[in-house]
Amino acid sequence: MNSLIILFAQTKSGANLEILALLIVAGIIGYTTAWVYSKSISSRKINALEQQSFELETLTNRLRTENKALDKNSREKESEISQLTKELRAVRALHAEAVNETDEMTLKNNRTEQLLHEKDEVLIQIAQRKHLLDYKSFGTADEIHKNDLKMISGIGPFIEERLHALDIYTFKQISRFKAKDISTINAAIEYFSGRIERDEWVSQAKELVQSEENRKEFLERIRAKTKRIYYDRIGIAEKHEADDLTLIAGIGGWIQEKLNVLDIYTFKQISRFTSEDIELVTEAIEYFPGRIERDEWIPQALELWQIQGNREDILKEIGEKKQGIYFDRLGVAHKHEANNLTLINGIGLWIEERLNTLDIYTFEQIKRFNDQDVKTITEILRISEGRIERENWIGQAKALAKSELIAETV
Repeated sequence: MNSLIILFAQTKSGANLEILALLIVAGIIGYTTAWVYSKSISSRKINALEQQSFELETLTNRLRTENKALDKNSREKESEISQLTKELRAVRALHAEAVNETDEMTLKNNRTEQLLHEKDEVLIQIAQRKHLLDYKSFGTADEIHKNDLKMISGIGPFIEERLHALDIYTFKQISRFKAKDISTINAAIEYFSGRIERDEWVSQAKELVQSEENRKEFLERIRAKTKRIYYDRIGIAEKHEADDLTLIAGIGGWIQEKLNVLDIYTFKQISRFTSEDIELVTEAIEYFPGRIERDEWIPQALELWQIQGNREDILKEIGEKKQGIYFDRLGVAHKHEANNLTLINGIGLWIEERLNTLDIYTFEQIKRFNDQDVKTITEILRISEGRIERENWIGQAKALAKSELIAETV
């Protein structure tokens, strides 16, 4: 019995071991299977996640690239907007300027039309005075045979038009003027009293009216005097360097031609004249003594040389400063009312022209100058300080204005 129990016990213990072994093996197999299965699933997930991560990284890189492109494009657009804004401001400024210029042009055109109308009226009025002239004294001429009267120093386009209105077209007519003719013509063209005699129209016209052969001989006579000129002092110039010497008030086309024969072509040469040069040139061109000094050739030439002949720029600059003049005190005058301001000692043609540019035309205006006017005009004309007082422009103007008034009442 005990033997059976022992055998049974041993048999049971072996079965348990077997069961335990089987359970262990089954556990191992289950764990292994679960691990393999889990790993398989994990690998697929990891691969999927890695693929997703790669795609996300690719997308991120693409988005970064696109973002950089957008940033660059945004900066470019901002730059374009900034540039367009500047251009828009510039266009608006140009538009405003154009509007102002258009308004100014309109005003200028209206003023020009008014001046042309006034000029036509003045020329018509002058033409109506032809009956006052004695054409038997100096002769008749027509426009077909006209000379360039501007060759005569003292005759510019303004005076030439007025002479034409009186059918005065030639040097020959002017060369025959007598004192009575000059007085009548002065009154008819409303010209400065005494200016025709002062500028020696008749003498110049007599030289110009000579035949071509005689004029050539005259110029050759002048040319022969070149050896008397001190070119080492005034400088040497050639024809291709020539300035327009007629820009100097007091030099007409004929005087320029005579100076050119002496190889005097430039403002620079004239600006270097000494008193000796003035005397030699006056004698050489058979000119009127004292005229070069009186007409202030040298200061004009110096100024024109410094600004390279841009005389109109000087006059324009002066004209822009006329708002500094107190016309409510001096009175307003117009060109056709002008007095011969060169009758005032110290005022030459160039100073007179600059005063006229300031709309100062008469003795009456100058006699009303006060200290402030003198200071302002001295600065505008760029003349030496104290010159107006020193030369007594105001006192002379008072005397001349009085003379004019007496002459009008007689």
